[in-house]
Amino acid sequence: MTNEAAARFLIRHFSPSTWLAFCTHSHMTKLPDRQFDVAIIGGGFAGVYCAKELLKRSVGSGLRVAVIASENHMVFQPMLPEVVGGSLAAQHVVNPIRIICQGAEVLKGEVTAIDLATHVLTLDGGACAPHFTIGFKHLMLAPGAHVDLSRIPGMSEHAFLMRNVGDAMKLRAAIISRMEEANLLTHSQQRKDLLSFVVVGGGFSGVETAGQIQDLIAGVLRYYENIQSDEPSVTLVHSGDRLLGMLSESLGDYTGDCLAKMGVKLVFKCRVRAVTARTVQLSDGVSLNCSLVVCTVGNAPHPLIQKLGAANALPLERGKISVEPTGAVKGVENVWSAGDCAMYPKHNGGTCPETAQFAMRQGVVVGKNIVAAIEGKKLKPFTFTGLGELATIGHRKAVAQILGLRFSGLIAWFMWRSIYLMKLPGIDRKLRVMAEWTFELFFPRDINLLTPNFSSPLGEMHLEPGDSLFHSGEPAQSLYAVKKGRVDITDAQGQIVKTCGPGEHFGERALLSDGVWRFDATAKEASELVAIDGETFKTLVKSIGSLDTLFRASAQQYHLPEEIQQTVAAIPEATRSATAADVMTRDVASLESSATVQDAVTEFQTHPHSTYPITDGGRVVGLLRRSICYEWLKNHGLTCVDKLSALPLTKPFCVTSDTPVPTLVQTLMRTGVSKAVVVDDQNHLLGMITLFDLLKGVRQA
Repeated sequence: MTNEAAARFLIRHFSPSTWLAFCTHSHMTKLPDRQFDVAIIGGGFAGVYCAKELLKRSVGSGLRVAVIASENHMVFQPMLPEVVGGSLAAQHVVNPIRIICQGAEVLKGEVTAIDLATHVLTLDGGACAPHFTIGFKHLMLAPGAHVDLSRIPGMSEHAFLMRNVGDAMKLRAAIISRMEEANLLTHSQQRKDLLSFVVVGGGFSGVETAGQIQDLIAGVLRYYENIQSDEPSVTLVHSGDRLLGMLSESLGDYTGDCLAKMGVKLVFKCRVRAVTARTVQLSDGVSLNCSLVVCTVGNAPHPLIQKLGAANALPLERGKISVEPTGAVKGVENVWSAGDCAMYPKHNGGTCPETAQFAMRQGVVVGKNIVAAIEGKKLKPFTFTGLGELATIGHRKAVAQILGLRFSGLIAWFMWRSIYLMKLPGIDRKLRVMAEWTFELFFPRDINLLTPNFSSPLGEMHLEPGDSLFHSGEPAQSLYAVKKGRVDITDAQGQIVKTCGPGEHFGERALLSDGVWRFDATAKEASELVAIDGETFKTLVKSIGSLDTLFRASAQQYHLPEEIQQTVAAIPEATRSATAADVMTRDVASLESSATVQDAVTEFQTHPHSTYPITDGGRVVGLLRRSICYEWLKNHGLTCVDKLSALPLTKPFCVTSDTPVPTLVQTLMRTGVSKAVVVDDQNHLLGMITLFDLLKGVRQA
């Protein structure tokens, strides 16, 4: 058995101490930072209920279970529209996973990589936590689906989503904010434009959100004395010919009629073609005025699942993981999946819909089967076929289709609240929601504008001398600009790669490559920095070509020692043992600082180069670039009488004549300059060197 095969066997079947002993003996890669019997990726219904079932069935067995989620709470998504409408407080539709799954370890972070061969995954814990690794014997994949709005121009930039509690809070705050702003306006048309809301998608989330927005507006309108009842508008755009396609035609039609009576405008058989800051462009050519758009469509495969599928590590079907009726991933040992990311088959044909009732029960079945697999017992298939569907319309009306029976109106609304109240995890949450719903029957909706403060793409920070900003191997989160002070970037040997002072920046190499720091950054004096969020940086670079060129050029300054050694090795052997004096170009076209722009133009024509040293009494004081001189001429009316000392000269990079060539190469690469000026100890010009000179070999005196 090879070392690699033995490692896989040990990770799957033995304790961390046995694995550590093997690693120590065989000098292999280090032990994962954490080791679990079952790692569950995802904190939604499927992941949480899988963990609950595992813990219930393995009492006393010492089964180590980890729940890995991007948030430390589970969102009860069917109630998110109630948060938008002000019927429920945001904290009542979330449940701490640590309380629901007591006995499991909850790890908050984003999984960045999974190695199914060695059963090890990598987790990014956040800005202050480095990447760390987790070993597992069984893996349950339930990260849910992703949202991709890029297919509709402008949707990503302008649309509000309804995926988590933060989305619901932002949307409610935005609606109340629009009401407050409209109340200040004196022209009716301006108020109408500002209070035009569009919801995209006629499924459960779209219908419930549109109804709650309309209910919120109707409930608070009397408190805004300058807004007329006909000025706010809610429009629901749906690509189908009726709403709630999963329910019967009669219930879909009833839903549309109720929304229309409430005042919601319905647009059928149309798709959104584009979204701007003030309009929603439809596929039929109609343009809807809109100051706020909510998108409830656009589900896409989760990026982590896409990545594994592209590497042929998982079998995918239409972007979802292909699983057996037991929840086991087809053809992959000890890997399971459930929820929105899985193509889960029904026992009576077809596949399971992406709803909470199916995800919850799939998670339970997978939990049972993982325990059965560990104990060597027979696995059981998923047999649930669904109890029905419910949707609240608003204005104390709902529709329900349960066990083949259809309900609508007030009775369906009571059923919706009763059923979801029972499904809500935790007795404390049940009581709080029940109390809040009761108060909402007798008291007006809350119109406090509690605008959530979200992370700014820009942040300022202070560093004292000796403070470390980041270390090699940690995840790169930001681009940094120095306002004041000095920060040294050093490699593994402690050699300075770059010293950044006021007006300089660093961090672009990591952000433009794999997102991991390759160097250490330490403040050498009291420093003030500005941090630009990594995602904002990437968006700017993608959008502005000149920024992409600039940052990719400056990223070349950050070279690892091995990269520099490779460059040095490519230089002719005789040159490597030479000095700057041996390889420099001695006949250099230069200009005196007292010369005029006309003199410079004449020199450009006589000796065409890109850069010219500027001297004062023989001493180098700067470099003049032809492009800078041309810009000066354009901006100063083509006048040629100005002295060169008045032009914006570039600071020269100077080296002494006895500088060894390997040192010269390292310095040129790490400073990002293309030319070095060779000077004596009095700073007199002796010559110039480029990397091309180093490849030509030693010049004979």
